[in-house]
Amino acid sequence: MDTIEERRVEVPDGPPIDGLRFRYYTGEDDIPGMAEVIRAANAANGESEYVSDDYLRSQVTSYSHYPPQEARLIALVDGRIVACSEYEHADTTAGRREYRSFGHVHPRWRRRGIGTAMSAWNEGRLLDIAARQQHPGGAALTTWIEEADVGATVLVEARGYDRTRIGFHMVRPDLDAIDVPPLPNGLEVRRVARDHLPRVWDAMIAAFRDHHRGHDGSEAAFHRWSSDPVFDTNLLVVAFDGEEVAGGVQGWVDPEENEANGYQRGWADPVFTRRPWRRRGLAYALLGRALALVRDRGMTSAQLGVDSQNPFQALTLYERHRFRTVRTGAEWTREIDS
Repeated sequence: MDTIEERRVEVPDGPPIDGLRFRYYTGEDDIPGMAEVIRAANAANGESEYVSDDYLRSQVTSYSHYPPQEARLIALVDGRIVACSEYEHADTTAGRREYRSFGHVHPRWRRRGIGTAMSAWNEGRLLDIAARQQHPGGAALTTWIEEADVGATVLVEARGYDRTRIGFHMVRPDLDAIDVPPLPNGLEVRRVARDHLPRVWDAMIAAFRDHHRGHDGSEAAFHRWSSDPVFDTNLLVVAFDGEEVAGGVQGWVDPEENEANGYQRGWADPVFTRRPWRRRGLAYALLGRALALVRDRGMTSAQLGVDSQNPFQALTLYERHRFRTVRTGAEWTREIDS
C-alpha cells in the first residue's frame, strides 16, 4: 500500500497557506476527520442532515465507479483535515452522463482558495475521464449547492455553470392529526424483511427512472442504501399488488442528528410509486403511514427533500401532508463539448 507521502497530490491552483497539503484518501483513519469537516460545513449552510462517522464509512467503502483512493481528495493544514471532495458519475433517463463532484470546506478555512483549487482539480479529472469515455448520449459536469453557501455559488457561476434545478428541504412541524387514508383497491402494506430489500430497491430505481436525474442502480449503490447505519426495515412502508411492489416510503430516524439539532425529527424520504400505480392516491396513503410510524418512535416532526420540478405533483402531495419548505438547494450544470 502507498504511504501517505506517496498519496500526496500537487494541486496547481493551491493557495499559499503555510502547512497546506493535498492528498488522496488513504483509508478509514481519514473518516473521522472528513466527517467532522462535512458536519461543520453542513451546519454553516443551515443543513440539518448529520453525517456520522459510520454513515460516511458506509458510503466511502461502497463506491460505484471510482475508488476513493483516486476520487476523494483531502486538504490538510499541519496534518489536520480542513476540506474534502469527491467525484462520481451517473447516467440520466435522457441518456446523458453526468459527471458529479462535491466538496466541503470547514467554515474556519473558507474564503482562502482551498475550495476553488479542489473544485478545479476535480473538474480537470472529470473532463479527462469524459474525454476517454466519450459517452454516446453526451455529458455534463454537475454539482449540488445549498443556497446558503454563497461562496460555492459564486465559484460555480465563475466556472461557467448554470443553475438547472431547484430542490426544497421540507419540514412538517408537528405530527398531530396525521391523515392515513385507505390504500387503493387491491393493494396492501406488508412487513419488509431484509431478504425482500433487493426487490424493493429494484422497484424504487424503476420508479426514479421517470425522473430527470440519473439514479445509480448498481450493486454498490444498493449496498450503500441498505447498509446505512440508520436503515430500519420496520420504518419501511411498502405497498404490494400481489407479488409486485407498487410503491413505498422509507421512514428513518437518526438519533445523532436529533441530538445535534436539539429536536426529535424523523425522515420520510424517499417516496416512490411505480408507473402503473400512479394517480391513485397511493403515495399520499403511504406517506401518512410512514409519518405515523416515526411519530410512534417518539418523533415530533418530520422532514424530506423534493425536486421542485417533480413531474408527478410531489410538491402538492407533501403540502397536503402539511410539509413546508424551510431551505433550498440547487443543481448546477456545465455542458461538456463533445
